[in-house]
Amino acid sequence: MQTPTARNPFWGFLGRFTLVHVVTYFVFGVVFSLLMGYAEHFASPPMNSLMRSFDSPWVRAGVLFQFIRGPVLALPLFPFRKVIIEGKWGWVKLWSLLWVLTAIGAVSLGTIEGLIYTKLPLKFHLIGLPEVTMQTLAFSWLFITWERRAEKKSR
Repeated sequence: MQTPTARNPFWGFLGRFTLVHVVTYFVFGVVFSLLMGYAEHFASPPMNSLMRSFDSPWVRAGVLFQFIRGPVLALPLFPFRKVIIEGKWGWVKLWSLLWVLTAIGAVSLGTIEGLIYTKLPLKFHLIGLPEVTMQTLAFSWLFITWERRAEKKSR
């Protein structure tokens, strides 16, 4: 007999995606914030006119907003879950998709758009890329591993 998750895998997918996203976002955010000195970079000109201070309640609550961002990222991926999860190198496919769409193709610092439309020196665009790269790599591997195990259990 199939489990409810096997009949409707949407909620499990959404929950696992969101949880792994929030945890990796928090862990890599803290580690890279300390390693790269984000607080100092964000407080120095010209970043201080763009970025909130690390003391801001919005910055401190940032991880909580990832409980919204996780499902927003998961929803458009759900229809393609079989290609990503069951295919060979699924975690690499997921990582490359997330990295390109959220780190390179988005509109913010460190992206093609950021380089074109801002006057910020290159170093300000590059400072966050190691964090985003490592977080999306870890996220993709952990999520695909968990998702594959969940699929096996539901059969």
